[in-house]
Amino acid sequence: MAHCSAGNEGVVVSHDGEGAEGERTTLLLGNPNVGKSVLFKNLTHRYVTVSNYPGTTVEVVRARARFNGRETQVVDTPGINDLEPRSDDARVTLELLEQHRDAVIVQVADAKNLRRALLLTLQLAERGRSMVLVLNMFDELEERGGRIDTRRLSEILGVPVVTTVAPRDQGTSELVEALPAARAPRIHGPLATGAAPAGAGRSLPVLPPEPPGDGYEANRIRLERVKEILAETYSIEPPSHPSLRVRLGFWAMDPVKGLGFLAAVLLAVFWFVGLFGAGTLVDLLEVVGFQQHLNPLAIELADATLPFPHQHTTELISQPIGLPISPAHEVTVGTIERTVVLPEYSIPPGAELSARQHALRFVHDLLVGKYGTITMALSYAFAIVLPIVTTFFLVFSVLEDSGYFSRMAILLNRTFRRIGLNGKAVLPMILGLGCATMATMTTRILETRKERIITTMLLALAVPCSAQLGVLLAMMAALSPAAALVWLALVLSVLLLVGWLTARTFGGETSEFILEVPPMRRPQLANVLVKTASRLEWYLKEVIPIFVIGTAILFLLDKLRLLDGIARMGEPLVTGWLGLPPEMANAFLVGFMRRDFGAVYILDAMHAPQPLLSSHQVFVAMVTITLFMPCVANFLMIAREHGMKVAWRMAGFIFPFAFLVGGLVNRLGRWIPV
Repeated sequence: MAHCSAGNEGVVVSHDGEGAEGERTTLLLGNPNVGKSVLFKNLTHRYVTVSNYPGTTVEVVRARARFNGRETQVVDTPGINDLEPRSDDARVTLELLEQHRDAVIVQVADAKNLRRALLLTLQLAERGRSMVLVLNMFDELEERGGRIDTRRLSEILGVPVVTTVAPRDQGTSELVEALPAARAPRIHGPLATGAAPAGAGRSLPVLPPEPPGDGYEANRIRLERVKEILAETYSIEPPSHPSLRVRLGFWAMDPVKGLGFLAAVLLAVFWFVGLFGAGTLVDLLEVVGFQQHLNPLAIELADATLPFPHQHTTELISQPIGLPISPAHEVTVGTIERTVVLPEYSIPPGAELSARQHALRFVHDLLVGKYGTITMALSYAFAIVLPIVTTFFLVFSVLEDSGYFSRMAILLNRTFRRIGLNGKAVLPMILGLGCATMATMTTRILETRKERIITTMLLALAVPCSAQLGVLLAMMAALSPAAALVWLALVLSVLLLVGWLTARTFGGETSEFILEVPPMRRPQLANVLVKTASRLEWYLKEVIPIFVIGTAILFLLDKLRLLDGIARMGEPLVTGWLGLPPEMANAFLVGFMRRDFGAVYILDAMHAPQPLLSSHQVFVAMVTITLFMPCVANFLMIAREHGMKVAWRMAGFIFPFAFLVGGLVNRLGRWIPV
């Protein structure tokens, strides 16, 4: 028996390279949300983003593997519903089919939705493409009482048919064994070109990519043939008592029960991320890890390596470490008491520094000063943001692997229709909770330019990314539940209002909402851990350098004595309009580059030995920084997807709008019990 793992050494992932000359190519192709990416991982031992909703495989991923003793390039294509170039995903897949005319196509299908898969199979048959049909999620079909006669289906189609359960890596070796037997489907039965004689069959004619005549008629013919195939191969006997998972799946989409389900999910996220991650874990890492050990050690090493006359300030740390039970109650699990060295110092009276000592002081401050790379940038990134995003990525991966996000899209479809979108737009917005830049790219799954523009605007304005959302949840934990609810209602109101206005600025129709809903599943621990690790890798590579750069900018502005000048320039806006201390100008300054860094700056001001912000000011700062554009990378992605003119128009609206809303909250929101 062949195994996909045999000989897979040296698999190389390439995003744009072609296979070597003479190398075979295998294209994974299928509808959205059928498990192509998981199967790709099983075949190549390489991981790509795996999700239970469409649109995650927007960019093409390639890897090389050895199947049956021969090198093969495996290509994971975007999910498509048909071979008509209506969307970017379909156009990319059609280009790949054209580029690799001799490739073996592995059509991955959801076994529970054989009808939809066979429509795509017929289109591949019209092009005469060699293929293997994979019926994935076969365990879920059987759980629902469904049966497919795979032997008869293979006889009708004339191609190998393999059943798999991709998350468990079941059926992968059988697929590898079936690849050499791939061939073009042959389908028999009465067709539009004339009915076959009684008792005889005739082959399906090969149609051009754009069938002549009425496209509706071509689809009608395919649907009729699919019905005939299903009648011979598919049966279902629903269980008399649906399982709890099935019932939960329906509850999550119910207009009433679904809202309760959503509220329970949001509360769970708030507790795990906002209270446990941003509370207990941040306290442990920030106080125990950095304030007690790493920062003093870094300062001591810098003092020894870069000596010049100075004296440090110290502070006695006495802080309880608590395990949160609710926003207002926690169980104390320990208390920290220790005198620590702070990254602030003064030059002793009468001391004069030479040019060399000034240079040493500059490098010393850059590393461990008030705006030091270690004492501020790395402290923020690892002690404050890392535990927050880790807990967020964990809960996000659990929800993603469970199949809940598609149900959320259905639940919110009617609301999104009011702002010129449909429920499918929920999916990029959910991705935006991880990274708005990546989510902007996945707006390609939306079929009209109007929908892509509206969704991109809302992602840039009112969908906080993982790092920022975690910090915002940490701020909420310090406020009252009423303030948290008002913040949520305000952000949702802004999202709906701006979406409504944008929909009326850009003309056009809203596309139909077609979405395959996977069953509710028990999340697989291995999937959750791999997804979380992959996203943490992205965080470490993408976000930490931005924190270092942002801190370096503050450091240089401080050394050039410009920070105070900026604070004075922004005083009418920051202190007069927003009602915040002048120091908060720094938070909004770095927030222009990356808003989660600005949010961390605000959070740090909240937790200072002498807090700079009152509860009302925290709420105002939260609202303002929430509505900032996510980061420079997001701006560049918008320019790449929609043009520089659109990107500048969005930025020119978002930043003034954020300060406008923040100032209105400052003046009108004093009644909020924060």
